[in-house]
Amino acid sequence: MKRILHILSTNTLSGAENVAADICMMFRDEYEMAYCSLDGPIKDSLCDRGVNFFPLKKLNVLGLRECLKTFKPDIIHAHDIRASVYASFISFNIPVISHLHGNQKAMRKISIKSILYLISTFKVKTIIAVSDSCINDFVFKRIIKRKAVVIKNVIHLKRLEILMDKDEESYNFDFVFLGRLSYPKDPKRVALVASNVLKKCSFAKFGVIGDGELQKEMINVFEEQNVIDRVVFTGKLPYPYKALKSAKCLLMCSIYEGLPIAALEAMALGVPVVSTPVDGIKDLIINNQTGYLSNDNIELENHIIDLITNELLYKKVRRNIYGKIKLINNESYFKMKLNEFYVKY
Repeated sequence: MKRILHILSTNTLSGAENVAADICMMFRDEYEMAYCSLDGPIKDSLCDRGVNFFPLKKLNVLGLRECLKTFKPDIIHAHDIRASVYASFISFNIPVISHLHGNQKAMRKISIKSILYLISTFKVKTIIAVSDSCINDFVFKRIIKRKAVVIKNVIHLKRLEILMDKDEESYNFDFVFLGRLSYPKDPKRVALVASNVLKKCSFAKFGVIGDGELQKEMINVFEEQNVIDRVVFTGKLPYPYKALKSAKCLLMCSIYEGLPIAALEAMALGVPVVSTPVDGIKDLIINNQTGYLSNDNIELENHIIDLITNELLYKKVRRNIYGKIKLINNESYFKMKLNEFYVKY
């Protein structure tokens, strides 16, 4: 059985990490898969999914080479920039697939990050991107385009079923944000939009599912707007599905995205998404049918208010989502496209 090693640079679970873990679960009966990253909270998440994990004390050449000696992979599947650069250094003759999960700002201009990634691509067999913009906005796109392909993210629906009941808490949110509280997600804008919704809907409760360096910035906005008493910061939940499902809407104000796993998870649970129209999310949501897209804060607020106050509208959008989710989240197609490369190399 062919062995495939997934390399990631973080030790917590987020979008790219969920995709890699889902791939390991999807191909469990076809390939011997393993996940290698920094040790940390990710360990328990992978254990619950039954994914083979090689923890590293430090993400460096020495640690990765030890992992290669132990696992002896036939293919390295590296997720995002840092992991792809390291994989190119330690791969020797092992084929490398580089998987880009987001349209990062530093990749759109000549920078240390974009140059290092460009150098790494000379050792990479195939570049998988989750959206067209990941490739088209890359400053050196002309050099890498011939080996790049777009495969949109999906989620492994069985994973939601397996992990949903591991959270024993109860939640009662009208709308939520789910993600890391960092620059790409624009949490200050999320807080401003949410505050105006809370001021117009005195009954509403907002849940912030996640943590990050800009949490204090969000708290300041909610305090200034006098709505902090109806905002709950859950912190990073290992299994946010029950909290997400309790809401009638997921709010996103991202500056850039790949194809956001949080939005896919919301739609799989029948939760409409109200978001800024960026990158892969424009391909995910059919505006005014399965969710709402706008760059205007007032429009975002109004869409949320409509969903949490108009039961008929909420049920209509929810039905639309369930009618489209198999097309949006086509696991069979996703597996087929990945398998083309796994078989080829």
